[in-house]
This record gives sequence, C-alpha cells and structure tokens, in this order.
Amino acid sequence: MRKIEQILLSFVQDLLKNNTIPVNCITLPCEDYSWLDFGLRATILENHDHEFIKTYLQQIKPNTIYYLRDTLHCTYTIFRIPDSSKLMICGPVLFEEMSPARLEEVFRKMKIPENQQPVLQGFYLRLTSFPSPTVYNNIFFTLGNYIFGENKYEIILNDFHDIDSWYETYVHYSNMEDSRMNIRMIEERYAIEAQILDAVASGNESKAINIISKLSGRNLPYRLPSSLRDNKDYAIAFNTLLRKTVEQAGVHPIHIDTHSNQNVKLIEQASSKEQCSLVQLQFVRNYCRMVREYTLKDYSLLTQKIITYVSTDLTSDLSLNAMAELLNVNASYLSTLFKREVGIPLTDYVNRQRVEQAKKLLVATELPIKIIAEKSGIPDVYYFSRMFKKRTGCTPKVYREQAGRDGGLHET
Repeated sequence: MRKIEQILLSFVQDLLKNNTIPVNCITLPCEDYSWLDFGLRATILENHDHEFIKTYLQQIKPNTIYYLRDTLHCTYTIFRIPDSSKLMICGPVLFEEMSPARLEEVFRKMKIPENQQPVLQGFYLRLTSFPSPTVYNNIFFTLGNYIFGENKYEIILNDFHDIDSWYETYVHYSNMEDSRMNIRMIEERYAIEAQILDAVASGNESKAINIISKLSGRNLPYRLPSSLRDNKDYAIAFNTLLRKTVEQAGVHPIHIDTHSNQNVKLIEQASSKEQCSLVQLQFVRNYCRMVREYTLKDYSLLTQKIITYVSTDLTSDLSLNAMAELLNVNASYLSTLFKREVGIPLTDYVNRQRVEQAKKLLVATELPIKIIAEKSGIPDVYYFSRMFKKRTGCTPKVYREQAGRDGGLHET
C-alpha cells in the first residue's frame, strides 16, 4: 500500500476514534470477539461463541466495503486492508438517538423482560450516535476510492440478524434467572466496597485509596436513562456506607453529619462520571482522616461524651464540675475515669485542645490575638498568652511570625 493510502487509512481511524467509534484491526482467526459488543453477548450467555460472525468474517472479499446492521440497531463497517491479511472493523455505531421512549420501543419489539432491560440500556449508553448516516457512509466511500481505486470496489449492505438468534435464548435465560452479568458486577463491586470500608474503619488511607481505584471500571448496570444520575446515586449510597462505617469506628455523629451533608452537595455539583469518581476518592480520604482524629471506640461512653463536648465547643464551660453536672455523675468519679482512660486530667486535656485550636487560627487567619483567645475559649488574653507560651515555648505573636516565615500562614 502506498504511503498516501496509509495516511488516509490512519486519518479515518483517528477520525472515528475521536468520535468515540471503536476501530479494530484484526487478523483471522481471532480468539476473542468481545470487542464487537463490549462483551455483551459473551457475558449474558457464557458459552456464546460468535460462530456466525467468525464464519462471516472469513468470507470478507478484497476490494469490498461491508455495511452490517444487527438486531440491536448497531452498524459495523468492515473491509480488508489492501496488501494485508488484516480486516478493519469499525463500530458499533448508532444512527439514531436512543431516547428513553425509543429504548422502550426497542425492548418491547425484542421482548426483553423489564427487569433485564438495564443490561442492554447500559450497553446503549456506551455507544456513539453519529448525527448522519450519509456523512458516515461518505467517509468510507471516499476512502474506498483512494485505497481501492475509484469505482473499483464493491459495497455490500447486509442486515445480519442471524447473529442475533442469541437474544431469543437471552430472553429465555432472563425469565428463569437474573442476568449473570448483573450478578457478577454486583458481587465484584460489593466485595471491593467491603474492603474499602474495612480500610476506612481503621483509618488506613493509603490502603483505602489503593482499593478504590479498582472501582473505576466496575459500574453496576444502569437503572436510569441518565448514566450521570446513576453515578451520582451510587456515590450518595457510597457516602452513606462510609458514614455508618465511621460511626461504628467510634467517631461521634457531630463530626460526621456536616461532612456527610457537604459530600452530598459535592456529588450534585459533579458534571461527569469522572468527577463523581474524584468526589468519592475525596470521601475516602476525609473519612479515613476523621477516624484517625476522632475515633473514640476505646473509651467508655462517659469519656466519649466529654471528648465530643470539648471538640464541639471550646468556648463553653468545660470545667470538671460543669461536665459532671451536664452528665449527671459524681465529679470525683468523672475525674478519675477520665484520667485513667485518657492519661491526663480533664483540665489539662481541655487546655491542650484550646492551644491546638489557637495554633490553627494563628496560622490560618489574620484575626487579632484577642479574638483568637476568645474563639479558643480563653477570653482573658493575658492568661491565654501565658498558657500558650507555657505549652509551645513561644508567645502567640512569635508563633504566628514563625509560621509566616515558614510559609505556613493561611494554611489550613
């Protein structure tokens, strides 16, 4: 084949691929034909051997362009590459928009049971709908003139319904049991989700992120006409699973609720499947960090409540007597219990949390130190400065200046 013919062939390949139309160059015999339909027939009927298409492809003649249309309304274009044993197979492609109403009509004519329609619906959502069959056909007519010679090639239009006797068997199988493809996809996804939840429960962020990458190519069958809506619904369900997992890992709902609600907002803002995946990845990272920071599963219920009250509002009265009154227990008992479980007295714990809060505000904001003292639960700025210096080795002002020199100012 001349160089100009090779360039034109490559041009057509790139043109189709850029329009998300599959292009496969194969040499017969071919061991795997799943690329013809994204594995639809082979998955639904495990022993489907594509025998008809094997026979058909072996009979493809040189200098001939074949346009084939199957029962699923998909079109394939096939021809032998000049001076080669390879076939170029382009498709499947649709020449009509598969709207919900049109899908319903197709399913009715094919007699596909309602509970099995999501399998084929998912298949159709992966296909490209080319705006004009005339434009599509002219691409190959022009290519044929260049690589075979003008008016020196044949065009064959076929409806190869024989290959689709599979769907009658499929309907029979579907009436007896759920689609094997649905079952496998669901089982695989649930197994991966269980591994992710296990990693999140222990706060193992790196393990959870590594596992979630396995979900990228394992979607459940589509249930709705909009694949984006389906992906959003799965993300919302995944957020719910993570939320309950983190709660069972000992994180108080007060820390979970706001974060979970924000996740739902992020999901609704997503405009693609890829964005949904990124949002779910961020879910996992944040929930893992939440477990590491807030898990209280090793503490008694009383200690859990105290720690939660402290982390929720550092500006309230968090003295031992106030906590004892709030929880309706003896102050001496509460003091002994807290020190035994946490390792330090309640007053020391509260002051430590207030200093940590102040450090964050000093680095992340430009608020006056007096306001930071108040937001940290210590309205007396002089007492605040003394306590801060005692615990950090420097005054709040020096701490902020050092953070600014280190590039830490405004970091969260």
